[in-house]
Amino acid sequence: MILRDRRVVFRAVVCLVILALVVPCVSAVIAGTTVPKSTDPDQKDQPKAIASQKMHIAYVGEDTDVSMRCTIKYIDTISNGTGTTTLQQIRDDYLVIAASVPLMSTSAEIAKAREELRAQTKLFSDETKAQLVIFNGSRADMRASTQAYLNATRGIGEDNATVHWLTNASARLTLFNRSSTERFRTIYNLEKQGVNTTLLQNISDQINAQHTNLRGALANKSVESLKTTNAAIKDLTREFREHVAKSRITLAIEMKRDAMMAMK
Repeated sequence: MILRDRRVVFRAVVCLVILALVVPCVSAVIAGTTVPKSTDPDQKDQPKAIASQKMHIAYVGEDTDVSMRCTIKYIDTISNGTGTTTLQQIRDDYLVIAASVPLMSTSAEIAKAREELRAQTKLFSDETKAQLVIFNGSRADMRASTQAYLNATRGIGEDNATVHWLTNASARLTLFNRSSTERFRTIYNLEKQGVNTTLLQNISDQINAQHTNLRGALANKSVESLKTTNAAIKDLTREFREHVAKSRITLAIEMKRDAMMAMK
């Protein structure tokens, strides 16, 4: 319990410092100079060195994901659900990269993944700044929202089964299943508001159909097959989120129109 509380407190401090600077994800923490590695070229691909690099990326990745979720939640609130499409996609891309690292077996592969993660954190930071300007967001309010979120979720998902889930060989499948659940909730909520979700359901079904390819890539430990499957899922997921954004904008317009009509 004490360890769990310390972990939550540490994570809260990290998130608040990041958000205070309006840089939700600190790309510096995954810079090459901060990842444990040997200067001996003969040692860089040794199992212990590889495991150390994977653990570091997993730990940073999980904290970065918390920061991203906090940021997205705040932007979603101030934009009435219309300003998070790009942020969500960047977060998806970040987690797909991080969740694919356990399958990697060389320092070169991990180094490339680290560069890609750094690029995603930069994109997320830039997009957050843009959305804060567009929707007149407040740094102070974002920090307060982050703290409220952390307080509300304190202790959730901190058991031994989920801590450092990004280090597990099944991390990519875990992320896939989580995304599937999120899509289901999105479709359900839109449908409740009267939105025609036939197209969204069709796209979601296409993404779910990639589950077999994903399991095959992981079972065969094929990094190339995993990249191909990830690319297919990425394209479909982007299409799904774009249609969700359009549906929400249309819904908002209709609600305003109905409200104006009711006032006459």
